[in-house]
Amino acid sequence: MGRALLHEIEKHEGAQLVCALTSLESANTGAPYGPTVLSADVGAALQNCDALIDFSHPKAAIDAALLMHSTPCKTLVTGTTGYSETEEEALIASASQITLVKSGNFSVGICLLESLVEIAARTLNNTDWDASILDIHHRHKIDAPSGTALMLGHAVERGQNASGRSGGNVPKIEYAAQRIGGVIGVHHVSLASELETLTLSHSANDRSVFAAGALTAALWAIGQPNGLYTMQDVLGL
Repeated sequence: MGRALLHEIEKHEGAQLVCALTSLESANTGAPYGPTVLSADVGAALQNCDALIDFSHPKAAIDAALLMHSTPCKTLVTGTTGYSETEEEALIASASQITLVKSGNFSVGICLLESLVEIAARTLNNTDWDASILDIHHRHKIDAPSGTALMLGHAVERGQNASGRSGGNVPKIEYAAQRIGGVIGVHHVSLASELETLTLSHSANDRSVFAAGALTAALWAIGQPNGLYTMQDVLGL
């Protein structure tokens, strides 16, 4: 994702990479990276940037968000997933003092799929309809179901709630995860009754789709009021 972001930033006339961050344990610290070098000093980076784009792990994202409370940079765009409930609460709480764009997936297509799934779940308000989500990623993907799958599941829930379905009338959403080869990301959301099945799907063909979306989100978020935002907000959906 770092290399994909570098490529997208280099193509964009309105963006400039001022720092590239890596972990403290990385052997690549100090190595050239586009117009800068790899650094593990998040605090120093936040003194010089307008927005931080994060694809790392929960602790790093939360630490960066908290550091922003006392640095000039107040905009965090994060695609990190795999948070525990406590970690998620800590990250979201930080949005009271920063502009936080958080998404399980920065693909424009996935964001449209999320909206379509919510509409479908709201429209199919008969209790005989069930929902399942198939979540396919590369073999190195750790969290299962992924943040994208959970995001789509939340869209189903919002649609069901909007239709007036609640409590025992809402069927449990079934998740199935496959981790295989180098698959970037494939998601199928199926809504089924005993008579028919509706399936909405999305496939990511290149990792750059996430980088392009994250950069779009960062440029949109700079200067926005403090608070928690999603790609739905960025795209005006």
